Amino acid sequence: MNDLNDLTELTELRDLFADKPHPTADRLAPARTALLAEARVKRRPRARRAGLRRMTLAGGLVAAMTAGVIAVQTFKPAAPASAAEVLRLAAEATAAAPWPEPRDDQYLHYERIAETRSENGVPNVGPRHITGEIWESVDGSRPELRWHKPSKSRPQDHEYKELRTRCPGRGGPTYADVRGWPTDREELRHKLAERGNEIVLNKDTATRTWYGIVAVLGGPVPPKQQAALFEIAATLPGIETEEVKDATGKSGIAVTRVDDRGRESLIFDETSYALLGGQELVPGKGRELWSITRPQITNTLPAWSKSLKPRGCV
Repeated sequence: MNDLNDLTELTELRDLFADKPHPTADRLAPARTALLAEARVKRRPRARRAGLRRMTLAGGLVAAMTAGVIAVQTFKPAAPASAAEVLRLAAEATAAAPWPEPRDDQYLHYERIAETRSENGVPNVGPRHITGEIWESVDGSRPELRWHKPSKSRPQDHEYKELRTRCPGRGGPTYADVRGWPTDREELRHKLAERGNEIVLNKDTATRTWYGIVAVLGGPVPPKQQAALFEIAATLPGIETEEVKDATGKSGIAVTRVDDRGRESLIFDETSYALLGGQELVPGKGRELWSITRPQITNTLPAWSKSLKPRGCV
């Protein structure tokens, strides 16, 4: 976990903390189980319709996508009965809405928003709202562009633009790396547990796998692999659902796992089951909300980036 006092760096957007006051799982479980069981009995046939969906975000990207237009199926099932079903529906929605596969020499252009808030009077934490526009090299071989934009609610925040070069052997996996990961579920579980061990050292396999999944989903992931990540997450013990708003204020259904570090969630659209973002609550440190848009595929960086000097590798 990164120190929340260093939140000015855009690279920490995925590591901010988030939460809202919540009842404990054992207090909510009986009423929620009864309600969802009744909803499933009255479940209507699932309706599907093709269309374009895009989150409207603060400082957002243009609504009309250029290269890499994504057609998303919309699902309207009744309230899911379990966290595992939410993840299975998310996997189904992902598989039904693939986007064009980018080349290694292209960029993924997307937006990430993060918000931090103090929890129970934690000092020196938020509130803070950061909007980041990102051009990410598909295979990590080209400089990447980061644009940190002040939010409308905090216009005094520092704005900066930077070109970054990925250091060899450092940082998380690239989009191309994940695309090459094994399709065999057991091999993929092992890969995710390895990734999670870099975040939560020497924890049990399920915890390491969960944190590996959350870390990878903080950036664009190929649809086939994203669906597989949701399917694997659905098999992990200790997951539960709760209602949560993402960093844009959009209500969603969260799949949450609790451990000794706090509560870590993935937030999904209540209708389409598209991934909206996530939240994290760490006792004594505060809470983070983050949201991510679906990527556009582009061949080049914007012309204004030529005026920036590349930083050393990070």
